[in-house]
Amino acid sequence: MSTRSFDRATIVYEYLNRSDDLTVSATSDERSSWVDSSVYADDYADSLIKRLLDAESHPGDAFEAVLQPSPEAIAPAFIADTGVQPDDVVGFAAPSSQLFDDLFYAVYAAMTENGAVLTTKYPRHEVRSQLSTVDPTVIDATPGAETDGGVDVATPESRPVRCGDLTSLGVAAERATTRLATGDRTGTFAIATLTQLLAHHDSTALDRFLHELVGQWRNQGVGGLIHLPPASDIDGSSWFGSAHFDYVIEMRTDDGQIEARVCGKRDVAPTWQVVGSSPCSDSEASAQAVDRQPSGIVDEDGGESTPE
Repeated sequence: MSTRSFDRATIVYEYLNRSDDLTVSATSDERSSWVDSSVYADDYADSLIKRLLDAESHPGDAFEAVLQPSPEAIAPAFIADTGVQPDDVVGFAAPSSQLFDDLFYAVYAAMTENGAVLTTKYPRHEVRSQLSTVDPTVIDATPGAETDGGVDVATPESRPVRCGDLTSLGVAAERATTRLATGDRTGTFAIATLTQLLAHHDSTALDRFLHELVGQWRNQGVGGLIHLPPASDIDGSSWFGSAHFDYVIEMRTDDGQIEARVCGKRDVAPTWQVVGSSPCSDSEASAQAVDRQPSGIVDEDGGESTPE
């Protein structure tokens, strides 16, 4: 991401999450007589808008960025605001859907310029296309994948990796961790996702696997990002594996927006922050369709009736 694009995304992030409690006032008594108070802009928002206009790459860019903020573009600003460190081990709690899968990879790309990915859902070429700025080592454990163990090392120990075989996953992950730790730049190891691994293994065995792997990361100065199921998909009390992580980034959609909050990080309040816009849900679309429906309803005989 260019410096200009990052600056614009940071300003949009600040604007979307500015406090609603700021005192606002009209710029003059004359204005207050003809402008409704609901449209008054506070000085802080005014300054953000000016900065956003200055950072435009083309006319209308600022307008588009605020009305339809891209979560992929805003992710770096959220990560910077959160203060994620290179060796932090972070949980990413969200459904395993296309919307949040894309956002997971955007967050990962914002965290590191070097890394490894254990993928159980998307094949290697799709992961690489999502992470063009990272060029990660990819351990492809998707069903049907032809792989050498995920780290492109020709050794007698190399063998195919599968979701259902924690031993082969562990060997490949250990090799990739060592490569990250001994390279010119240490990086971040991503697991995408635990949802598929939980379909193959009982929670106790997978919890032990996480403990071993995260321990290797910490001892070698490697960071981690792990895509977890939402807590509601487990038992509603906590996120699976969260005891092994430094903190968890929780994601949700609410009123057409994608929101994130950080849980368990020192000196960071678990406050929901807007990180982008999302398509409306089926229920929201149905409600909008009802709102657009004309008051006169055509019945089966072709006549028009008015609802009571």
